[in-house]
Amino acid sequence: MSDRKPRSGRTVFIGILLIILAGIWGLVKLSSGGGDGIPGATNDERVEYISSFGWSASTVPTHVEDIRIPMRFDDAYEQYNALQKEQGFDLRKYRACSAKKYTYEIKNFDGADPVVPICANLLVVEGEIVGADISSSEANGLVTVLAKK
Repeated sequence: MSDRKPRSGRTVFIGILLIILAGIWGLVKLSSGGGDGIPGATNDERVEYISSFGWSASTVPTHVEDIRIPMRFDDAYEQYNALQKEQGFDLRKYRACSAKKYTYEIKNFDGADPVVPICANLLVVEGEIVGADISSSEANGLVTVLAKK
């Protein structure tokens, strides 16, 4: 005979809850890209992506930053995400994810002030480009989609 104690209802509940949470996590990971996105793991892939829109970018990033896409979007992030949606991205899929922000100087922006550089910013999560913009570094400066208008 065994001296095993029967499992309590609480232990079974916690086990089932963990299994359900693992399943939800798996579904979220599968639906948020799963490897069929825009490649951006290498510098060449990122520069090629920027160039595909007609921009002449620096060959190496001028700045690389680790960022975290917020779980809750404030008004500014909602506006930024609306810009992302214009070009087929949606940062809501990546809420609470860590990302790398790569900044490349744009050399052929018409009417650019030589003192204030115009840059392409790419957001990369797990080797895939999940967001992009063109912006100036000045306060309240230009922020627009990567596609030339």
